[in-house]
Amino acid sequence: MRQIKLLWYDITGYLKVRKIVKKHKNDVDFVQHNLRKDWISRVYTVINPSESDKGDSPEVIQIKAQEKILKVHKYVDNIGLGPYVSVSVEPIPESNSYLLVYYPIFNVITTFKVVMFTLLITGGIIAYTVFF
Repeated sequence: MRQIKLLWYDITGYLKVRKIVKKHKNDVDFVQHNLRKDWISRVYTVINPSESDKGDSPEVIQIKAQEKILKVHKYVDNIGLGPYVSVSVEPIPESNSYLLVYYPIFNVITTFKVVMFTLLITGGIIAYTVFF
C-alpha cells in the first residue's frame, strides 16, 4: 500500500511540475533567467560569466555564478516549483559556466521499473496472442 501511495505522489508531483512550467514558460522572468523546458518537464539553464567577469579570478567568478544561481532558485520557489523539484548544478568542463537543472522528484518510479513493467506487459500480450 505504501508503494502505491508513493507512486501516486510521484505522478501527481510530476503533473504539478508540468502544469506550473507550462503556465510560466512564457513569463518575463522565466525568459530573463534564460530558463528552458525539455520534453519531460525538466527546467534548465546555463549560468555563464558575464563579459565583465572574464578577467576575474576563478573564485570571484564562482561567487558571482552562485549569486546568479540563488536568483534562479528564488524565482523557481516563487512560481511554486520548489517542493516538487530537485536541483542539480554541474560545472561545464573547460569553462567557467554551470549547468543548472531542476527535475521532478521521483520516489518510486525509476527507469529500471518502467522498462521491466513495459517488458512484462509486452511479454504478456505476446504470450496471450500465441497461446490463445
